[in-house]
Amino acid sequence: MPGLAAEALGISFGIAYNTLMTTGKPSKTALYLAAAWLAVFAALAAAAARNYGRLATAAEKLDSLNSALGFDVRTAAELSKEIGSADEDLVYLSGLAARYPENKGHFRTQNAIAAEVRELRKDVERKIGRKLYAVVDSRANKLYLKRGVKLLWEADCSVGKGGTLRDKKTGRIWEFATPRGEFTVLYKIDDPAWIKPDWAYVESGEAVPPREDPSRLVRGELGKYALDIGNGYLLHGTRNEDALGTAVSHGCVRLGAEALEKLYKTLPVGAKIYIY
Repeated sequence: MPGLAAEALGISFGIAYNTLMTTGKPSKTALYLAAAWLAVFAALAAAAARNYGRLATAAEKLDSLNSALGFDVRTAAELSKEIGSADEDLVYLSGLAARYPENKGHFRTQNAIAAEVRELRKDVERKIGRKLYAVVDSRANKLYLKRGVKLLWEADCSVGKGGTLRDKKTGRIWEFATPRGEFTVLYKIDDPAWIKPDWAYVESGEAVPPREDPSRLVRGELGKYALDIGNGYLLHGTRNEDALGTAVSHGCVRLGAEALEKLYKTLPVGAKIYIY
């Protein structure tokens, strides 16, 4: 319809133009028709511009879809390649299993493994006997008190945080790691006092005092009890029980007050402590 209207107005405009050229004087009707034709032309031009904008937007969307489709096609090809590789591995493994005889004795069953574990536990129990000992899992930050192979109780602890500290003035280096291996409870100490070591002053940026300086003696830092396992390493308490279960100590094994008291009262001097 807009096309027919424009065509009709165009014919009328032509007639008015011919009249003007013939008589030299445009009629009012001709002027009105010319104005109407110009208005329609302007509207059609605006509509054409809008349509062009929509076509450009559609073209951009089409390009985007083509790009996405190309990416999906590449992804699908890669997945297909991986699936093919996995199929080849499965065929290989199936063939490998088929080479074994059907005799089930060639395979370790769950029951066979369980039987081996029972034998190992008996062997450990024969060697350890019914003695009390403690085990420290330095990765899980757990302490276990055991009698033979029987677990009596467990508690969170904190082992060495690792890393080193270097004194810039003297060049001395300290490593904050808990040693691994078999240890023996050498001493049990009531109300232990912490003799503040040189590294504690270096770490806090303080001047290191003489060895006999009274400021080195700190009460309450180690809790109510301590078990000495040699070479300056202790199992002792902590003022920061919220950190138990994480590796935050400078090498000793820290315990909460309740667990420390139980360990102190249960584990005798000479008992073994295994740290791994």
